[in-house]
Amino acid sequence: MKKEILAFVLVMLFTLSVTGFAYAELTNEETKIERSMVVLEEMASRKDQAGAFSQLLARAEGIVIYPKLVNIGWGIGIMFGDGVVLRKDRTTQEWYGPAFIELKTGSVGLQAGIQEVSLVLLLMDEKGLDVFKRTDFEIGADISIAPGPLGDSIQADVDLNDSIYSYSYSKGIYAGFTLSGSIVRADTRANRNFYGESITSEEIINNKQVDNEVVLNLVQMIRQISQ
Repeated sequence: MKKEILAFVLVMLFTLSVTGFAYAELTNEETKIERSMVVLEEMASRKDQAGAFSQLLARAEGIVIYPKLVNIGWGIGIMFGDGVVLRKDRTTQEWYGPAFIELKTGSVGLQAGIQEVSLVLLLMDEKGLDVFKRTDFEIGADISIAPGPLGDSIQADVDLNDSIYSYSYSKGIYAGFTLSGSIVRADTRANRNFYGESITSEEIINNKQVDNEVVLNLVQMIRQISQ
């Protein structure tokens, strides 16, 4: 009996060491992508939006995923976090990217608390894609973001005229949360680390076809959700 317990413990220790080694092998950028997959799976599994989200994703020309935005405020608010952008070629259905991006916000007004927000933006056209090719832009001033439709499917009477639709979920309590006024910038360090060269978000989104195994897993998940 003692030998069996010892054998079981040794197997568990070996399994944990292998798992830990596998995670250690991932770069910081690949870890961000894996976290993005967790968020995407959560968005697609929510009963109040799963069908509409899936249909809208199938029509999208790009996707932005912020695994975690931290929102802190007490009169003065600060929000920050990083994410990834990918583009789908409408003709070939091939995916390009990811480009790594950062989001930062500073605001004054009625706000209090702390909150973690996971956010997915669906980019429906070239206008939506173009803003994420820039070095930086301000949400609200440069482009607005509309809440994505909910339900089991997109209703026939819903007008999908916006360039960007958002889906999010959060942990914590915060009064006055908004993306308006947020500045989105390219994460130049992450892009350089991932691609091994200095490269702009525009070059990545336009030309860098997916060839990383972790990114391929993310793209496969996107395709499965879009079916």
